[in-house]
Parts: sequence; structure tokens; C-alpha cells
Amino acid sequence: MVATVLMVVVALPGCDILNELPPGPTENMSPPVQASAQEPEPEEPAKPEPAGPSAWELRFETWPMEFGFANDEGSKLIRTFYEYAGSDEPVEVIAEVELAEDAIEEEFDPDVAAELRDATGFDPDRFSLAVGRYSDIWPIYFSRWQDESRGNNGRETAYNFNNLPGFVYGQKEWNLSNNKTYLMTGMDTLIDSMVAISAPGWRGNTPPMAEETVESIKEYKEREVVWAKTLAVTMVGEGLIGVVLFEQQENDMLFSIVYMDEKKSLFWDNHAEYDESSTWRADAGAEPGDFEVLLLSRFDEGHLLILTWAAAEGETILVLYEDGGSFVQREVGSARYWGA
Repeated sequence: MVATVLMVVVALPGCDILNELPPGPTENMSPPVQASAQEPEPEEPAKPEPAGPSAWELRFETWPMEFGFANDEGSKLIRTFYEYAGSDEPVEVIAEVELAEDAIEEEFDPDVAAELRDATGFDPDRFSLAVGRYSDIWPIYFSRWQDESRGNNGRETAYNFNNLPGFVYGQKEWNLSNNKTYLMTGMDTLIDSMVAISAPGWRGNTPPMAEETVESIKEYKEREVVWAKTLAVTMVGEGLIGVVLFEQQENDMLFSIVYMDEKKSLFWDNHAEYDESSTWRADAGAEPGDFEVLLLSRFDEGHLLILTWAAAEGETILVLYEDGGSFVQREVGSARYWGA
């Protein structure tokens, strides 16, 4: 028979019997771990992927687009280029170009042409078309490299044409307009997407816009109009390209290039601080200057508009593309200095 022994431990006041008990399995055990009431730390959001080039950027990267101007006779174009270091001997890719009845035979010296491309980063073979005012298209061909002469006065004008360094192009059929700027390209897509435009008035003058058009512009821009001129009109539909000078507000001056048709109105706004002699352009006073339309094209992304902007000291190129319901300027770094 097994005896069962019952031990009763009585804790008397003032006695710490528990501390005198022999060590057992529970000594030095940590207290039970309580479940944490804190929420788990949120994970860092994934970083967005960098935006790729837009459809317009991709187009501009692949389009051959340069600008040149015609000599006094209208027989040649030059794309000036000062970065080429030159050589001991004048560099000419070809002295002459033989013309067939229906085609131009470009007889380039491959070695010299390669040297020219390597030295300048400019490929003259890419350009076979020149686009002038109101989208007049001319076939052109690369003729030769022209070294800078000592007579160069730095002015990019027809009178200084033979003294300027750059790539000289010839044209096959008719004379170009002397001293005028041309868009040089070779891209069929650019031409195929072209919207046919014409002069808005007799002999290319710029008549005022219709009163109802001006009123709609005033209402849209919430600003009074000083004058509004039509630069070109589309030959199909009721589209127009124009320039609008708005009323001065304190020191803020504003003019806009606008394209309007039955479906949309696109503005390119140019703000400037008032300057009595040179608000937008040197020595042009408070007037914006003179504009000529070279090209209007339409793509899936929207409209593309190319103009020249001339004033007393020279001419710049405006390349405007549709984005977000307005025109955005693409810097092309092309300008001509005439001198005051």
C-alpha cells in the first residue's frame, strides 16, 4: 500500500517562505510574452518606373529636320555650321552634281563624305526636300562643304552667303526665294501628313481676323485684343493660323500664335515684361515681329506647326506641337543673325 503524503504550506505573516523553497523548474522563467498591439510597419511603396519618351519625342528623334536659307540668286541653300574645324585644304564632297532627266545622281566621294560626317556629326545625305512659305516643297541635293572665308561678317544673309561655313545644297527645278529660310527634311511622313495651306490675302499679306473670331478669342483668353492677324488658311475646311497681340496688363505683355478650326483652338502664349525698345525681340519695340508659316502637319498625336519669327536683329524658328490642348515649343536651336 502506497501512502499518500499531503503537504500543506502555510504562509504566516512576516515569513517569506517562497524564497526559502528549493529551486524548482519555474525559477528564473520569463513572464509570459504578451501579444504585441502594434500594427506591422507598412511596406515602402514601389517606386514608379521612369516615364519613357513621348510619341512626339520619338518622332523628333527620328525626323531629319534642319533649316537653311537661300542665296541671292535663289539657286542654293546653306545650312551654316561653325563647329567644323576645317582642314589645310578646302573640303568639298562633290564639285558638281550631274542631273538626270528624272533623278539626281549624287556622286559623293565616300571617304570625304565620311570624314565630313565624323567631323561635324551632321549627315548631309539625309536631306532631300526643302519646305518654304505656305508649304512650298522643293527637291534639293547636297552639293559641297563650304569653308568660312575671311570676308565673313557673321551675318546670315544672302549677301554674306559665299563667306559662311556650312553645307551647301542645290535645287533642281526652279529658283528658291532669295534670302528666305527653308525647312530641310527628307522624311516622307512629315510631308505626307502635311495640311495644305495658302496665303490668307493678296500677295501674302496678313489681313485682320474676322470680328467674330476675335470676339471668341477675347472671351476664351479673358483679355482684350489689340490686333489679330491671319498668317495662313487651310485649303480644306475652315482652319486658320494667326498671331494675336493682347492688351497690356501692368507690365505683362502677351502675344499668341493660334491655330483654329471647326473642332479645336490651339494657342502658344508668349509672355514678356514690357520694354519700350525690346519687349520680345531686340530693337523691335513692343511689337512681336513678323511671322511666316512653313508647315502645318497633322498626326495621331495632334498638330505640328513650324514658323519663322523675324525681327530687326534676325530670325528664329518656332517648332510648335500639340500637347494637352495647347501648343508646346520644341527648342531646335536654329536662328539667323542679320544685324541691326
